Amino acid sequence: MRIVKYNNKNVFPSLMNEFLNDDFGMNLFNRSNSLPSVNSIENNDSFEIDLAVPGMKKDDFIIELNDKVLVISSEKSSINNENMRLNEFDYSSFQRSFRVPDSVDLDKIKATYKNGILKIKLTKKKDSITKPNRLIDIT
Repeated sequence: MRIVKYNNKNVFPSLMNEFLNDDFGMNLFNRSNSLPSVNSIENNDSFEIDLAVPGMKKDDFIIELNDKVLVISSEKSSINNENMRLNEFDYSSFQRSFRVPDSVDLDKIKATYKNGILKIKLTKKKDSITKPNRLIDIT
């Protein structure tokens, strides 16, 4: 037996509502198929990549460095129980890849997770850090 949502308010539902309805099986706005939003920041001494991934734990992430490509992935599934009649828990997975510039010290990449934001800091090599602009006096 399957529990199905029932809505008696709309006698003649629109085709668009039927198409986007969860029960129709094609919810196009399902979060499980989306990628987390990313901010990328370049500072003088580092690059920072921030991913918005609320509701997860730091153990849910796998961060790998494969030949100067940083791969961030996660797979989270719902609890399965054969006695369960309705399961609306979500299954989600994603994978994001970023090419690491030659100016990054590969041994100093660090990641932290706090308040739903996964922050990855890529420290630049000392010889690639640019010095601030300065004025040169003319004599």
